[in-house]
Amino acid sequence: MSESREFYAATVEEALEKAAAGLGVSRDELRFQVLDEGSTGFLGIGARDARVFVEVPESRSMSSTMENEQLTSETTGVVEQHQLVPDIEHAEIEAGLIQEAGESTEDIPEDLIVAVDEFVTTLMNAMGFQATVDAYESGEVITVDVITKETGLLVGRKGETIDAVQYLTNVAVYRDRVFSKKIVIDSEGYRQRRVEALQGMAHRTARRAVREEQALSLPPMTAAERRVVHLFLEKNPHVDTSSEGEEEDRRVVITPI
Repeated sequence: MSESREFYAATVEEALEKAAAGLGVSRDELRFQVLDEGSTGFLGIGARDARVFVEVPESRSMSSTMENEQLTSETTGVVEQHQLVPDIEHAEIEAGLIQEAGESTEDIPEDLIVAVDEFVTTLMNAMGFQATVDAYESGEVITVDVITKETGLLVGRKGETIDAVQYLTNVAVYRDRVFSKKIVIDSEGYRQRRVEALQGMAHRTARRAVREEQALSLPPMTAAERRVVHLFLEKNPHVDTSSEGEEEDRRVVITPI
């Protein structure tokens, strides 16, 4: 048995280093496939992380987890201070589709909230949107609600525009600040509706796959959307999930067990 996971970082090498550290193995022990070499985009717009699919023997990963748990907790704070755009877990946080559970005990300075609000307001004006912006602390993230009559245009195809706005906001706000919390841009509850739609699609397709006793594919999705499906179905004892395809055609395959 082996453990398989996707890892994300600015470059392929950084993603592999992150995988080795996260799984508690040496770089040489990793068996991996490069899914996406990533792109820097232009001013953060259209940028995407490099992605690697990593396999590691289960016995090795389980034995090393406890050994590295304490070291990880001790170094996390130091690493975050050196990251321009903090990589909180995976792309689903980057896209804001899934937010970490629980309440943070860290006090967010008021001037940070004001800076976020002012930046997004300026950005919306520059993009030509008539919008009302409301930034506030929300659990493990700083949420920014953008209210506009042109929500569809702001969200963009498959959420690409709002994700680009979110990425650019994190880059700009934390360029000269120590990271506090991920900034998530939302509009008219789009992100929660998208999660619910993905989960509903995954549930229906899983039931059909079991009923028909055959593997079924979902439509092409972003890495963040695929991870929503993987997480939603990981506790379903009747199906297994995997990602197949290249680039924009990459999709989740649900296989009955």
